Amino acid sequence: MPNTIPAIQPAATQSTGGLTNSLMRQGATGPGGKLGKDEFMRLLTTQLRYQDPMNPMDGHQLAADLAQFSGLEQLLNINDQLGVQKDQGDVILSAINSSVAMGTIGKTVIAVGDQVVLADDGTGAIDGKIIADIEREGNATLELLNDNGDVIGRRQLGYLKAGTQQEFDIGSAGNGLQPGLYHVRVMVPDASGVATPQTTYFTGTVDGLSYSPTGAVLTSGPVEITLGVVRRIIG
Repeated sequence: MPNTIPAIQPAATQSTGGLTNSLMRQGATGPGGKLGKDEFMRLLTTQLRYQDPMNPMDGHQLAADLAQFSGLEQLLNINDQLGVQKDQGDVILSAINSSVAMGTIGKTVIAVGDQVVLADDGTGAIDGKIIADIEREGNATLELLNDNGDVIGRRQLGYLKAGTQQEFDIGSAGNGLQPGLYHVRVMVPDASGVATPQTTYFTGTVDGLSYSPTGAVLTSGPVEITLGVVRRIIG
């Protein structure tokens, strides 16, 4: 019986892009379908092993592919190093935030928010304070809201100039309400007469500290404040 000569594999002369496409067709990519350095080298050595000895891979193209591989490996190493540095930076930032948070206990903070605590002043009157950035001039109105978003108290603040941060007493808007936590907004009409809310700030003394998956949380009575919304620490 005559000897059978096995078929010679076709020449492997494609570029790195061709190598990548071939690798994808063979399902030899790394996790997530990404070309890793191990997969790249395995494909390259496989093609060298099965190249046509009568028509071997071009030396210049092989050098270009190896250069591409070297660059890929360096980029992967840099990416790994950046990942380690990010993790270390997150740990340091968390430690700094925790230190800052502990330092606010007993101090007054001003933080972006629409919450206000109404308290009995000892004479039976209910009052509280709110700070607002007045973004446009006009006749302003202070409104108190419950947790459902219903307006339950209102008082006129008069004409306010733009560009000034001001502190307001809740005053008559709290008439008939019980002490507790409410929401507040300061409304100023725009050029078309439509009332729009201004940026408001909660102000209170920090009396506690807790930690959540996103970091330190300050407490001032019933109000919880994340460090990211704190704008000033006083005292």
